[in-house]
Amino acid sequence: MTYSKELQQSNIMTCCHVVVIFFLMISRSLASPNILLFVADDMGYGDLSIYGHPTQEMGPIDQLALQGLKLTSWYAAHTFCSPSRAAMLTGRLPVRYNFVGGYTVLIHKHYLGLPLEEYTIAEALRDQGYATGIVGKWHLGVNAHTDTDGSFLPHNQGFSHPATILPYTLFYDCDTTGVHRHQQNRNRCMIYRNSTIVQQPIKQGKLTATLVEDAKAFLYDHKDEPFFFLFSFPQVHTPMFNDVRFNKSSKRGEYGDQINEMSWAVGEVMATLSTLALDEKTLVIFLSDHGPHREICKEGGSSGIFKGGKGNFYEGGVRVPAIMRWTGVIPPGRVSSQVVSSMDLLPSLVSLVGGQLPNVHLDGENMLDEIFGKLELTDVNFGHFHKKDYDALKRDRALFFYCDNHLMAIRYKSFKVHFRTHPLASEEFILKNCPVAGVPIDTELHVEHYCNKTIQQEVPLLFNVEEDPGEMFALDWEDYQDISNEIQDILRKHQETLPEDLDGHGITSFDNTDMFVLPCCNKPYCICDFTSEPPCPAS
Repeated sequence: MTYSKELQQSNIMTCCHVVVIFFLMISRSLASPNILLFVADDMGYGDLSIYGHPTQEMGPIDQLALQGLKLTSWYAAHTFCSPSRAAMLTGRLPVRYNFVGGYTVLIHKHYLGLPLEEYTIAEALRDQGYATGIVGKWHLGVNAHTDTDGSFLPHNQGFSHPATILPYTLFYDCDTTGVHRHQQNRNRCMIYRNSTIVQQPIKQGKLTATLVEDAKAFLYDHKDEPFFFLFSFPQVHTPMFNDVRFNKSSKRGEYGDQINEMSWAVGEVMATLSTLALDEKTLVIFLSDHGPHREICKEGGSSGIFKGGKGNFYEGGVRVPAIMRWTGVIPPGRVSSQVVSSMDLLPSLVSLVGGQLPNVHLDGENMLDEIFGKLELTDVNFGHFHKKDYDALKRDRALFFYCDNHLMAIRYKSFKVHFRTHPLASEEFILKNCPVAGVPIDTELHVEHYCNKTIQQEVPLLFNVEEDPGEMFALDWEDYQDISNEIQDILRKHQETLPEDLDGHGITSFDNTDMFVLPCCNKPYCICDFTSEPPCPAS
């Protein structure tokens, strides 16, 4: 054999070795990738610079999009916090497990929560050997029988390592600025660490920094095993807060200051990933739970080009910013208009890690094809993931939107049909009537939690949301018989999968409340601050 042939053969073998090593590296990262999920509260589609806001500063959140995938048609399942988050964690419409009622979100007196028999993302990944952690907002239930049992807290829903938790949300009653309340209502404002109240009422100034430190600690503690971590921001839900170092950091004002602090937090966590050499082993996702609270004036966000916001089911209420980054797997700078739902997270992530999907009707679909579909990996089996093993999302999928047991809207193909609507304040009305910062508009058009005040449309409102994303020009239902017939057929098949006893009297009903389950530390005073003490293990 000549030297040139030996060299050629050697080069071929070297190339083969490089290819094998490359695929083995990807195989390991795809087989059991870490999953880091950031969820913002009340952030609108148009709130980030990368999504077109003209005065919001660029930051690490925007960098995630530049380094990965920006999704422009990601839908929340609901326009309010509790049902939206329940759907995200279960992959199922809340109406399927009676997560409905007179008040669409859980409040401090509710003694029910996300049903424990529902299988969450955290439980599914924990069952695959993942360490599962969470910090931040929960809003899916606390106590069932007493003021301390914590039956519905994260440690009973699959999160083995919960840290600093806000069990509810930031109500007006938790305001520390004096805009909404002169002082906090202690009954609504507390912080848990695992299953114990460590601060009541809440001191907000250093809260974001605390969440960041908890997240970093989790990453260091579990750097050598696969993990799922949910960083659930309490921002940008009103009342506004941020550390003083972010005051006047944004030319947009106080709302922009909050987003800058959130972006800083994301940057800190991402820097820790890099320090631990976990970038290529971690799928990072950032999204919002639903649209912005527009009627809260300067404390409300932007829906961008879309109509509506929190409290209604127009695009501005349910279409949200969503970003994915996975270094070395998702090419940088991608933009996708594929219709995706937050309910797709459970089937997608469980399939990605080779887990078993629950034996229930899932409304979410496996969206892995949208992430990997253009990477030409068809003939390579990467651990549990194989491109031929899952069903690709179809362009003609239907998304159903409910307010309690009322079907509000359906997104299908390029169309959106509204069967019921909420009263809606126009942008002009808001600008004209907004008083001082933070004070909501005193009108019946203010964001409304009650689904029984929705308006039944005699003829469904039909929009082509690809050509008319602002839902300004309703189409004639009679002129689109083919589409209307398809929608009616899809709706009929969908309704056959629903429980029969949909009376709207469910988990979030007013009847399911009791003062005896109000969380309280140091009874009867409900005042404590143990945040400087080390965390206790979950019970």
